[in-house]
Amino acid sequence: MSKPCVLHLLDVGLAQEYTGTCQEYSGYVKKPGFCHNLKQMLVCRQGDYGTAFREWGVLQLYVAVIVAIIVAVVDVIGGYVNVVNVTVNLILQICAAYLFAHLGWFGVVKKDGCFCCIIACCECPPILLFWGILMILWGIGSFSVAFQGIGECAICIIKPIVQFIHAIILFYMGWCCVNLWIQHGKEILPPEVDVTGPQGEQIGAAKA
Repeated sequence: MSKPCVLHLLDVGLAQEYTGTCQEYSGYVKKPGFCHNLKQMLVCRQGDYGTAFREWGVLQLYVAVIVAIIVAVVDVIGGYVNVVNVTVNLILQICAAYLFAHLGWFGVVKKDGCFCCIIACCECPPILLFWGILMILWGIGSFSVAFQGIGECAICIIKPIVQFIHAIILFYMGWCCVNLWIQHGKEILPPEVDVTGPQGEQIGAAKA
């Protein structure tokens, strides 16, 4: 096993570690590397899948924000919802896009596999495979619905185009995750899981 598998329950230290990376990640967002390395990122084999995942994640954030804005404009022009609802949805979508990008980078790159669900976080390399499959399926799903409603209005053609780009990005993010999992030994089920409490203290262990 490449590293211990740990289930964090209300782990304050892990939460502080995550929030402590906000400045580091915002630096990547402000100065994205994909502007200069996009051609190399499109190659299936990467020298550093962690860096590639980070840059795809930042690009995903930018594209997700553009998608949210376009959807808001289309909704207003089409008269589907009022301006207040559009504004609220826009803000929520942008916040969700940042959270997905930052949390994904933290869980995949910084922690070598970590998935958080409100009160618990599971940290182990097999989570990389979970992230990878999830993102690939999400990308395929996004691709399948990208061109729905393309003829509803003149501006509606922009929406499926950016959604299609977003789907490609999600697929590549998933591909990077799968390759990181392979590099960590292709472990599926860890033989043992340590359980830690709010202060990081070990409170139990479970064998698979």
